[in-house]
Amino acid sequence: MRKVKELQHLSLATTYEVDNTFDSDKYIKMRLRVCHDGVNPNKSAFEVSDMENAKNSIKNIPILANVLFDENDQPQFGGHDMQLEPNKIKEGDYKLIYKEVPIGLIPETCNHQIDNFNDKNYVFVDGYVWKDYSNYAQDIIERDKDIKLSMEILVDGYSYNAKEKVYNITDYRYQGITFLNKDSGTGMENALATTETFEENIKQKFILMMEELKETLSNYDINIIEEGGSKVDEKIINLLSEYKLTKEELSFNIEEMTFEEVEAKLQELYGNTNTDNSDDDIKEPEKFVKSFELSHSEIRYALYQLLSPVESEDNEWYFIDQVYDDRFEYENWEGTKIFRQGYKKEDDNVSFDGSRIEVFQERLTQEEKDVLDKMRSNYSEILSEFEALKTKASEYETTIIEFETTVVNLTSEKDALFSENSKLQEFKSTVEFENKRIEIEGLIEDFESVLKDNEDFEQIKKDVAIDEKLVAIEYQVLEKELYALVGKVKYTKNNKPTKKPQVFSSKVSVIEESDINDSYYGDAVKYIKK
Repeated sequence: MRKVKELQHLSLATTYEVDNTFDSDKYIKMRLRVCHDGVNPNKSAFEVSDMENAKNSIKNIPILANVLFDENDQPQFGGHDMQLEPNKIKEGDYKLIYKEVPIGLIPETCNHQIDNFNDKNYVFVDGYVWKDYSNYAQDIIERDKDIKLSMEILVDGYSYNAKEKVYNITDYRYQGITFLNKDSGTGMENALATTETFEENIKQKFILMMEELKETLSNYDINIIEEGGSKVDEKIINLLSEYKLTKEELSFNIEEMTFEEVEAKLQELYGNTNTDNSDDDIKEPEKFVKSFELSHSEIRYALYQLLSPVESEDNEWYFIDQVYDDRFEYENWEGTKIFRQGYKKEDDNVSFDGSRIEVFQERLTQEEKDVLDKMRSNYSEILSEFEALKTKASEYETTIIEFETTVVNLTSEKDALFSENSKLQEFKSTVEFENKRIEIEGLIEDFESVLKDNEDFEQIKKDVAIDEKLVAIEYQVLEKELYALVGKVKYTKNNKPTKKPQVFSSKVSVIEESDINDSYYGDAVKYIKK
């Protein structure tokens, strides 16, 4: 069995009294005790101020019922009877069949009051059951004096009292009132057949019900009703409803004014209303259209059916925490996983929209919560600034890309220039080297005739023929070296000793022995014969 921690949609026990003074061949008038302050049996609690704030949402909501026949062919109320069935129009889809139908409504002039009853403050409103289209509801009401009623509300805000295990409902909206079977309250096990319903023309006939009720109330003999502790002509209240106004919204006091005076004042301030109720001009009241769209409770039921295969796949039990117009949030029973899932509605069909995303909740201090609330309140402004920053970032990114492209182009041009320059340098070096070779070879050629066959000169000629050695040769140095060789060669040639021819003379000089002494000839004297 599913463990469902249901909170957003609550059912409140409602009781009623039939107003037999209301004599109408079309409607049964009831005075409903809707809810009271303090703790209710379902462990929800209300305060008078919050009940007062919700009073406008109870206007124009339907009274619903599903009438069944038991095994004795006696009409009985069912319960919150709905089921998901295969769509007969769209193959593969499912349609939520809501078996309860409107049998009455809480009108705009519902005489909402909060009064003390049994030491509690109760919300009291008037409700009307339509005899012509009640599908035996009139018979059941007249037969059974003790009928269970359920007031359905949607909870928009609450807090939880863990000590008392009570949910304090702080913000809510009324959705509808359902007549329930007195035995089970949720439908009958032995139901045999349903009455014929007007499901095909629900909207049109509900509009007709509203218009007829308005006309009935405006023409009813008892024209004085209680509202907020004062007596007001019911015709005036109906007139205000035509202008979509309430007594509290008026800028003038209607307490002592007649119907004609109020009508004239409203025409002066707001002009005439369209009171032509011909069949061609009947328009669906805005609040009625809203009440007959899929309610959050119906959507919740459909979403649970869609979640069933997800639960099987995840091996989890999920309960739906919040339902919004286009998304809902659900979590597992342990509260360890929370998911947000979009959904879409097409007529009465509900289907998932997109993939689910996991969301997280944090425990915050009051200071942290205030900061977060401020951020949320400024979200639109922050989002606009963020989009502006994204636009600027995109512009900067475009500029950066253009700059990078320019840099790449300049780099390519630089590389091309460097390459061209290298080629020019290489060409220049080649030309200069060849010029150097020509100059040195010319220099050597100039000395060829003088230094021919000179060993040093021949070696220089060999060195010049080798590029690696030619590189190191300097013209001026070589020139000096060659001139040095020329000088050396000429010096050697001019100073070489030559043999003089032997001259013979007849004159003979006689050296006297006395002229020879040791000092004149040195050691050679010993070889001279004396």
